[in-house]
Amino acid sequence: MTSSTIVKIFSGAMVAAMLLAGCGGGGSALYGGPPPPHPSPSAGNGVPLNTAQLNGAPGFVNGNGFTVYVFDLDLSSPGQSSCNSTCAQNWPPMIAPAGSLPSPYGSIARQDGTQQLTYSGRPLYTFAFDTAAGQTNGDGVNAFGGLWHIARPAAGGASPSPSHSGY
Repeated sequence: MTSSTIVKIFSGAMVAAMLLAGCGGGGSALYGGPPPPHPSPSAGNGVPLNTAQLNGAPGFVNGNGFTVYVFDLDLSSPGQSSCNSTCAQNWPPMIAPAGSLPSPYGSIARQDGTQQLTYSGRPLYTFAFDTAAGQTNGDGVNAFGGLWHIARPAAGGASPSPSHSGY
């Protein structure tokens, strides 16, 4: 086993342990307090997000380079977020910029009244435990009732299939 493989296994185990710790009782974020915010300024030119190579393919990042994610549980309730309360402390929603958004971006109203950014109808989030730009610690994590994936742009500009679990 290479040292990078060991680091990946250890990192994955640490993320899983932190998420399991956060799924208990009425607690707040995984570390016992609110996670650091991931500001989500737009990429400019009217497009809310940038793309970067993430785990070997283009994926969305916010204006600070933090990875953006989608949540499979949201597929069961189109037009709304299934991640609130403790979930939203660990997976902060991407707040939609004011004004009109170019298609396929949009927004939905959250339970707290804020407007969450969507891509092809899917609500978008960051992960509180990505502590540096370009990290993908949340990809493939099973937490809060579903799997989390890197949000990826649709190939060729077509709308992504809502059942596609790889973006």
